[in-house]
Amino acid sequence: MHQAIDQATQAALRACVTIDTVTGHAELEQVFGLFEKVWQTESGNPPVHRDMMKALSHSGNYVAGAFRGGKLIGGSVAFFEEPQHRSLHSHITGILPDVQNGHIGLALKLFQRAWALERGILHVRWTFDPLVARNAYFNVSKLGAFPIQYLPRFYAPMNDGLNGGTDSDRLLIDWEIGSSRVCDVVAGLGAIPTPESLSATELLAVSKSGLPVLKSTESRFVTVATPKDVYALRQVDPAVANEWRLAVRDALGGVLAENGVVVAVTRNGQYVLDRAPGTSPVKATAQVTP
Repeated sequence: MHQAIDQATQAALRACVTIDTVTGHAELEQVFGLFEKVWQTESGNPPVHRDMMKALSHSGNYVAGAFRGGKLIGGSVAFFEEPQHRSLHSHITGILPDVQNGHIGLALKLFQRAWALERGILHVRWTFDPLVARNAYFNVSKLGAFPIQYLPRFYAPMNDGLNGGTDSDRLLIDWEIGSSRVCDVVAGLGAIPTPESLSATELLAVSKSGLPVLKSTESRFVTVATPKDVYALRQVDPAVANEWRLAVRDALGGVLAENGVVVAVTRNGQYVLDRAPGTSPVKATAQVTP
C-alpha cells in the first residue's frame, strides 16, 4: 500500500500535477467541461454528466482531477462493480489535448490505484477502443493490465469527434493492482515479450497502402496490427477505418474468444498474442519506457 502511494506521488511530481478527488460543484463543472473538450461532443453532452458525477462522488465512488497551476487538465470517473468482484470499473479518463503525452495519464491511473487499494479493492477494470494503438500500449506496457474480453458494439454508435459514429467495439481490461507484477511494471522492472523473442507470425498485418491484411498462420504466437492513428483515419477515410474495425474484431476478438491471451503490446500498437497459453507459461510482464 505504501509503495502504491509512493509510486502515485512520484508520477504526479514527474507530470507536474496535483491529483485529488473532486466533490464540489465548481470543480465538477470543470470536469464536465474538460470531457466536453476531449470528446468534442456536438450535442454539448459529454460521456458523463455533471449531475451523475455529483451522485457518484457523494455515494463514495471515484471522481478525480489533475490540476496544474490551479487549472484542471485531466479527469477520471470510476464506480464500484458488484461486491463479490472487489473491483472498480474505471469508466472514463480524459486529458486536455494540448497537454497529452506528458505522463499525466500515468499519474491519474496510479492515483486511482492507490485510492482503490486503500479501500480494499484488488482489481480495476475498464474498456477501451482496441484500434487506439497508444492506449493499448499504455494499458499493457505502462500499467501492466491485460485485455480479458473483446466486446463488439459495446455501446451504441458514439457520435462524437473521436468515435465518429462508428461501431463501438471495446476491449475489457483487468488491472490486478495489488499484485507484485503490476508493482514491478509500474517501477519499470521486468522485460516485455517481443514478437521476435516469441517467433510470432502475423495474423493481421498492414499493407503498404495502410489497409488491414488478414493472414493464415498456425503459429502459437501471433501479432495483430492496428492503424497508426485511427482518430485521424476516421476523419479522412471512414471506410478504411471501418475495414480496420472489422479486421481487428475478427483477428483479435477471434483469438480471445478461443481463450487466447494478449502477452504484450508493442510501442507501435501491435498486439502479441498467445493462442495456447496453457501449453507453457509465458511471463507477461512489461518494461516501462519513458
